[in-house]
Amino acid sequence: MQLIYKNKQTELPRDESAFTMILEKVNELTKKQDVIFSHLIIDEMGIFENHESFINERLNEIMQIEIVTRSTNEMIWDTMQSIHEYLQRAIPTLNKLIDESYDVFSKKTWEGIGQLSEGFQWLLQFITFTEAAPKQPSYWSEIMKDFKMCENNFKQLLEAVEVQDTVLILDILAYEIVPAYESLEQNIAKSLKDKEFFTHVN
Repeated sequence: MQLIYKNKQTELPRDESAFTMILEKVNELTKKQDVIFSHLIIDEMGIFENHESFINERLNEIMQIEIVTRSTNEMIWDTMQSIHEYLQRAIPTLNKLIDESYDVFSKKTWEGIGQLSEGFQWLLQFITFTEAAPKQPSYWSEIMKDFKMCENNFKQLLEAVEVQDTVLILDILAYEIVPAYESLEQNIAKSLKDKEFFTHVN
């Protein structure tokens, strides 16, 4: 079983110590180079989570495991693109949910709010990661301003959800969160046009 990173190969044992060796190699790479672990390619299949269980269940079958890393800029750029696509889908979906919920505040409404909260947690992780990076993308101050607005709105939303004030929930969604998300989507779109930051993605 071969461990590969940028054409360099290491022999791995076919036992549970193999995953420990992979972890040690990933830690060594991220400490020595300006890279972040992205995922593993195991026999040409991209594996993005639950790596240990995936490998241990197939110890006798796997032929090669490749470590994939990204630069900090690459991670930021790729995540910004994903967030932009997410917001383009989420905003019309949220508007539809609001319109439908004025008549009947249903189970679907509560599920939609739950999904919205999950999306915000992903956004929070991106903001935290990018703030700590050596270089932030363009329009970052505007993106941060939008994010802070979203953060405050979500705190109000959580309070309204706790007391199940459906009128207030819909008002916060319609008049606070949707406009903040629209502004965020526009500023991320502008940031993604910054060719200079893009040229540093390598």
